[in-house]
Amino acid sequence: MESGNMGKLLDILGNETRRRILILLTKRPYFVSELSQELGVGQKAVLEHLRILEGAGLIEGRIEKIPRGRPRKYYAIKRGFRMEVLLTPYAFGTEMYEPRKPRHTEEYSRARDLIKSTEPVEEKIDELLSYLNEIENRIEQLVKTKQELEEVRLLTETYIENLLRRIAREDEHEFEVILRRFAPRLPRKILEDLNGF
Repeated sequence: MESGNMGKLLDILGNETRRRILILLTKRPYFVSELSQELGVGQKAVLEHLRILEGAGLIEGRIEKIPRGRPRKYYAIKRGFRMEVLLTPYAFGTEMYEPRKPRHTEEYSRARDLIKSTEPVEEKIDELLSYLNEIENRIEQLVKTKQELEEVRLLTETYIENLLRRIAREDEHEFEVILRRFAPRLPRKILEDLNGF
């Protein structure tokens, strides 16, 4: 980011009300009257702060239909970044780091579509909860698979270590030759266990 833009961003973040808005938006999307109530600030002032934050690309607004009443505009954090300020007796500067974009997997795309959909709130929540349940079931299955693979890994590592110990007892020279050849590929735990054997 250019230094002029960085200066503008520091000015924007220097305002306490805008920082409080950003803190609230890290919890969930809010609409204007909710933010006004939480902050104890008038809606007109909140709208001005939201306009500034949106103009800086820090937040985004999206309109959602509700079962009764007019559609509402919700605001949410648009992108994440990390900013560092360096201040020493000899230098002053700022650095900004933006996280890599998440891989756009099928699951990620589906979640984004559900989140950005403009269906009535109850239908949207129902679909999101169903998708969340589906994701949790998949995570549970992956955790189970991971545990099974860890057991297989442990079995394989134990066999390799026992085989190497047997070779070391039978022929020290052959053990050293084999160890030199395979040391770069052996798990660190096996190397540590064999050290000084």
